[in-house]
Amino acid sequence: MLEILSHQYLKNFLRDKIITWEHIYSFGRIVSKCIENDSTYLVNSEIFSTDDWLAPILISLFLKEEDSIFILSEKKIQFISQSLINLFKNLGFNFILKNDQIIFVNHHVRLITIQDFLNDSNSLYLRNNRIVYSGIENIKQDLKNHFRISLIKKDWTNNSKEFEPINQKFIKVYESLKKKFFMRKVLGNCYINLDEKEIGFFATFFNENSFFSDKFLSINKAFSQGWACWVKLNEKSLDWNLYLQPIDELSQIKECFSNNKFVFLSALRKDNFFQMYLKKHSLDIDLVINFKSNFQEKKISLYIPSKQLLPNDPLFTSSILDKCKKLTLFRKGLTLILSDDIDLKTNLATELASKFGKRVLLETIPSCSNEILCSSYDWWIMNSYLIQIPEQIIIPLLPIPNMSEPINSITVSHKKKLSQDWFRDFFLPQVRVKLERSISPLRRNSGKLVILDGRVNKRIWGRVLLQNIQPSKQINYMLPFE
Repeated sequence: MLEILSHQYLKNFLRDKIITWEHIYSFGRIVSKCIENDSTYLVNSEIFSTDDWLAPILISLFLKEEDSIFILSEKKIQFISQSLINLFKNLGFNFILKNDQIIFVNHHVRLITIQDFLNDSNSLYLRNNRIVYSGIENIKQDLKNHFRISLIKKDWTNNSKEFEPINQKFIKVYESLKKKFFMRKVLGNCYINLDEKEIGFFATFFNENSFFSDKFLSINKAFSQGWACWVKLNEKSLDWNLYLQPIDELSQIKECFSNNKFVFLSALRKDNFFQMYLKKHSLDIDLVINFKSNFQEKKISLYIPSKQLLPNDPLFTSSILDKCKKLTLFRKGLTLILSDDIDLKTNLATELASKFGKRVLLETIPSCSNEILCSSYDWWIMNSYLIQIPEQIIIPLLPIPNMSEPINSITVSHKKKLSQDWFRDFFLPQVRVKLERSISPLRRNSGKLVILDGRVNKRIWGRVLLQNIQPSKQINYMLPFE
């Protein structure tokens, strides 16, 4: 019944609208089925990067007289309140909008960001709630950002008068540890990995003093759960900060996922990573559905030069510089060069600027059509919607997580102790997601993707990555490169 009624309302809603997404009615029927039963669904589509899909979801949630939660970005919440609410009222829906809650007589629909959802202490204890979770492709990073705890110098003191004697005692502990940590500092590295004795000291200290503040209490809880911990030094202020983060972020919200009825929406073309992520925690998805977006999908032109060097080769950097100069010569459209290696990214921008001048940008929104933009993967993913589709994307280095980041090295060490394949279980899924999100615009214009990292040809996992770039066509020649 919900499927038929939702379809009728959606048809009326779209009567005077120009929507280019041909699958909107199919999506509306699928969504209504998802919301009507208790199964867990994952829907993949690049359409979720637009606003065209919001109406079918909201109509089904409005018609289903049951309290529900809709997790989505702040930008989309604003779009709903500013552009869609009056249109829904014109359809005959009777509700009021208050504090991002759409309130009907018998039920309400709560619009909330994932950050606010996680910050609400009651969220993790919800049971039997209907939850539509969009933006699931960002879940790992969202959980990292939420659960990471930082303890800075000012957290070692409490402004209440009763704590004045304790403040002095704790500052002495802080200063004593500062001397010890700075004596261990390695040139070029601001991180200090803690040994078992130091972790034991911190665990005991925060357990005995958890009464001191809410921050101390949360840190004590983190140590009791075996979270990863490390220290970061600040050379300018000569201070140090303590950081804690769960090695397995999803374990912190597993109960919420188990106890509620979810429809997950991923803006990836095919989100295999999230399925694997859930399966490791015995959380199953009943049905996975893929929808095409609102543009005609074209094949990415994939170019892998022959005789590529590996990143550990002493000549790798100079080889990359030379190839990037050749690949950007005579190009009229935007060229994007992606690297998470800060030194390589900066060197490329500097060397290319010496040849092409102001056409070269370093993580700056282009204003012309023929510029050369050097950026990290994360910067590009965050800002790509503001930038024209590149004519070509050059990848000197695959986005493999950096082992110099403490959480990565600690996680790898943990997985080694459990005899797990840390590279394929931990690193490789992150590479696939970041690569997919970075190159997805090229499916709109059949743009060129050039990968200069020799591991794509010389490693089995590299060849698997290439096979996952779909749809694509391999090209064997690019002027004036070869």
